[in-house]
Amino acid sequence: MKRFLILTKAMTLMHLRNGYVLFWNFAFPVLLMFIYGAIMSQFMDYMTPGVIVLNALSFGLVSSSTMMLEMREKSVLRRLQATPLPAGHLVGSYLLVNIIIGILQSTLIIATGALLYKVPVSAASLLLAYPMILAGLLAFMALGGIISGAVAKSGAASAIGMTVYFSLMFISDMIFPLDMLPGWLQNVVPYLPAYPVTQLVRSALLDASLDANWVSHFVLLVTYGAGAMLIAAKLFRWEPKA
Repeated sequence: MKRFLILTKAMTLMHLRNGYVLFWNFAFPVLLMFIYGAIMSQFMDYMTPGVIVLNALSFGLVSSSTMMLEMREKSVLRRLQATPLPAGHLVGSYLLVNIIIGILQSTLIIATGALLYKVPVSAASLLLAYPMILAGLLAFMALGGIISGAVAKSGAASAIGMTVYFSLMFISDMIFPLDMLPGWLQNVVPYLPAYPVTQLVRSALLDASLDANWVSHFVLLVTYGAGAMLIAAKLFRWEPKA
């Protein structure tokens, strides 16, 4: 346990000293809320849960995947492999640090929405929303794990993650309602990974209730997360690609 705590502390400090992490995971989400609030303040109830999922998606596909690749490129993983530290401690510590950052990011967005735009949140809605956010974060990080295992450089991981992120951004009911999309796309979107998280978080945060289709949403999310986790585990490497 002592080794696990030391590693977790070291990873936390490493991330918090990274200006890229601080900006994109703490400053940018709040800036995004300001931008949306200035343009569409009357829709911030609808937008706030979408921004939470949007940033969780960005964190999993871009920030989390590039963090792992940077640790591999800088030989941090190689050094850890040479120590008596069990691989499970590394995975657990990495997940814990990323979850903490993701939850803090979501909390900043919720606080901004509640304080500046009167988004209706309550203790009951927060208790229901945070598990949904956590489930989304885990699934998105697993998908990011595929990216970090499949590519060789952090720059390539960032480019791939951003491409997928922007592709899902406008079609997953996060920013624009599903009924604004072409009919054929409306039939596809419910099967994409960001859509079930959006429905689960929006219903929980705004209504303190489960979405009417929460079971199918949750099953789809677990399927994505578990499948991605198995693939990411197969692709994991301690050392950079030759």
